[in-house]
Amino acid sequence: MVLAGLNERFPAVEGWIRQAQALLDPVPVVLAPSDDALTLSWSLQGEPQLISVPLPQDLVRAGVPLQRDVLGDTLADLLLDQGLVAAQVAVDVLLPLPCCQWRRLQGAAAATLGNGDDLRALAPDLGWSLSLQESYLDLVPDASTETVMVVGAERMVLQAWLDTLAAADFSVRRAEWLLCAAWRGLVCLHEQDLQQPLIWLVEQGGRWRLLLLEHGWPELDVALDARDLAALRVEVLGLVGAWMEHNSEPGSAALPLPGWYVTADAAWRGRWGESHDALKLGPLLGDAEMSLVELALMAPAEVPG
Repeated sequence: MVLAGLNERFPAVEGWIRQAQALLDPVPVVLAPSDDALTLSWSLQGEPQLISVPLPQDLVRAGVPLQRDVLGDTLADLLLDQGLVAAQVAVDVLLPLPCCQWRRLQGAAAATLGNGDDLRALAPDLGWSLSLQESYLDLVPDASTETVMVVGAERMVLQAWLDTLAAADFSVRRAEWLLCAAWRGLVCLHEQDLQQPLIWLVEQGGRWRLLLLEHGWPELDVALDARDLAALRVEVLGLVGAWMEHNSEPGSAALPLPGWYVTADAAWRGRWGESHDALKLGPLLGDAEMSLVELALMAPAEVPG
């Protein structure tokens, strides 16, 4: 009753209370930017919210924000239109596909890696265009198999996104690579199916990549040249055939057919499966039911303590 009376006599008190509550319990917002669009996701009263808006040219190029203040203002305006002000928001940013590289490491040495500094000291040749010394490194370990997935992002690119969000007065909870988050989402949804080899086709913005997963871990990640469906089938089946031949021993029984999963925008939904069964390629677990961003949003959040 006292609080209600204060609100009536001093309307500004209600606004102060809302700001204080926002600081104590901010709204987590996932930002998935690309060169062409911004996708934002959050929860409102337990209901998931998702918006995606196109971007003008030259705000983001090759995954790097170019006009940071303009982009920051655009983000702030988008969320303000949804009733969210900067003080309410804590951002999880999913770095665009061109920003990062990854590599699976196995063995006793990999099992001892605790952080990025350990990896820099070991200085393995990862076949990256990124420099280990100039990169932000994230390690995803699996102690039971002495396996670790190393994800690297150029420090300047990560800082550019942090500066963009700072320009909009947003706090940042975490940063993760979009593809890594989508991989965790795939594992979360299909953990039982990943005990066998899986071929994962990934599309975003009309560009495709092929990933070959063994026991859920990416063994191979290849950017594809094909843009239309016919050329995509030829390129993919050639790579998969070569991979299966390489992994089969002469005179041994044929390898079991792998599973397939297609992650792509809605325009591709069902298109890969049009002749998949006729070609006897193996079980098709998903045919573009979700985009890359939607799959990434299925991953359990990992927020540093």
